[in-house]
Amino acid sequence: MDHRFEKTIIKLLPVIIMIPCILCAILAAKVSLLEDRIEGRESYEELGYRESRLVQLSWYDENAGGISDDSIAGSGRTSELQEPCEETGNVYVPGNYVSQVADAGGMVNYASETEWDGIHRVYLTFDDGPSIYTDDILDILAEYDVKATFFVIGRENTASYARYLRILEEGHTLGMHSYSHVYSEIYASPESFAEDTSRIRQLLEDVTGVSPKFYRFPGGSSNDVSATDVNILADYLDSQGIVYFDWNVSSQDASGQYLTPYQITQNAINGIQDRPVTVILLHDTAAKWTTVQALPGIIEAIQAMDNTVILPITDDTTVIHHNI
Repeated sequence: MDHRFEKTIIKLLPVIIMIPCILCAILAAKVSLLEDRIEGRESYEELGYRESRLVQLSWYDENAGGISDDSIAGSGRTSELQEPCEETGNVYVPGNYVSQVADAGGMVNYASETEWDGIHRVYLTFDDGPSIYTDDILDILAEYDVKATFFVIGRENTASYARYLRILEEGHTLGMHSYSHVYSEIYASPESFAEDTSRIRQLLEDVTGVSPKFYRFPGGSSNDVSATDVNILADYLDSQGIVYFDWNVSSQDASGQYLTPYQITQNAINGIQDRPVTVILLHDTAAKWTTVQALPGIIEAIQAMDNTVILPITDDTTVIHHNI
């Protein structure tokens, strides 16, 4: 009996030895992975803003997503373009404040007295960021060599600081969209508006070293929730050397109803050929993945149009205001 037991022990000995070895190997791998993550995070925070998108999404945000070939393929790239219309007589004057007239859809068109140069200027603008999708948007813009404008809110964390910086580093325009985006606080009084504006401006200047000079009112200058006359707020912005921009085309990606990427694309490109200056409203939030999916289709549709360019908002951009 003892002999048989010894044989059994001898046969099982390799297995008995292998089990702790395997456990040690697994433990060592986990320790190594943890050390790499700790080292990577320390490097991330030391570098400040040149971290990779994957690091940002995995460490600082939840529910991160990526762009797949399938998702882009379904984004509406093959959208049907409208035929160019006859020249409307609208004109373009770089950098001028101009009168605005509403079209049949209630959106604002451009009007002036000087001769239009025939170039349709299109401005892609993204409100409410930065978000977990800001880097995806920037990646797409880089792929198509397109510059855009981001009207951002106040987010005080390392990932958001990195995104503010990346926007500027890649040649886009960084504008303000309030600090809190809480209408009841921002619009409570002229003092509340001034305090909120100063706060977002100071944050962006502290992070990027550049003082922003473009602003978009939450809800637009024509919003009907402000407890303060928006004209007073507009005068305040002007006194601070800040220019505010509304939009004259909405993608309707924040309408409260689910829209497919194709629908967002169609809304965004609607009427571009009817106006010399088009400022398109889009959104950059964690709830707007369909906007990210639509973006390649929007860009391709615009780039396929004759005499049409996509630009970031600058000092030379014709200002689009809603009637207030």
